[in-house]
Amino acid sequence: MSIDARLAELLASRICHDLGSPLGSVTALLPQAADPAAHGILTEASMELGARMRLFAAAFGCSDEMAWNDLPALLRGAPMAHRVRFVVTGASAQLSPGWVRLVLSAALVAAEALPRGGSVHLSREASGSVALLPEGRDAGWSPTLVQLLAGGSLDEALAEGPRRALAPWIVVQAAAAGAELGLALPAGTGMPPLMIGA
Repeated sequence: MSIDARLAELLASRICHDLGSPLGSVTALLPQAADPAAHGILTEASMELGARMRLFAAAFGCSDEMAWNDLPALLRGAPMAHRVRFVVTGASAQLSPGWVRLVLSAALVAAEALPRGGSVHLSREASGSVALLPEGRDAGWSPTLVQLLAGGSLDEALAEGPRRALAPWIVVQAAAAGAELGLALPAGTGMPPLMIGA
């Protein structure tokens, strides 16, 4: 199986898993929709499912050009949004579809670096470069991402399964967008930010 086919397979599994929780809530509560309490939970789960689908369509599908300032609204659909806050700052500009996929997916990888919650800071420089910095207790970049950025094998990364599929995905997306990925030197003893170079 080719790398592209294997990556598509892993991402499909990952997306189905991440849609499963809100979809399961909607399915379970539909028969009780007339009950006011169930109706409130059903409404909330439906909104969560819709937000997640909009994010996934932009991060993994044929996204359109998008303004930098439109990213926070999409990131509210992140599976980890209940424990991770996304803070988007910096120079506003239109992002190409490739950069939309890359930045949104990198934000999801940064959120995965926060097992106990926290904040992901996304900042964009006037040059077009983007920095992503997760801040929170026990924060740490995925070993899969670190290995790939150090020149590790995509085949080995893909062998880790759907749970780790976002790291190879952003590496492939960066190459397609002509962008450079790397971890910058950390300030003090903190985590190094993930840099996306234009």
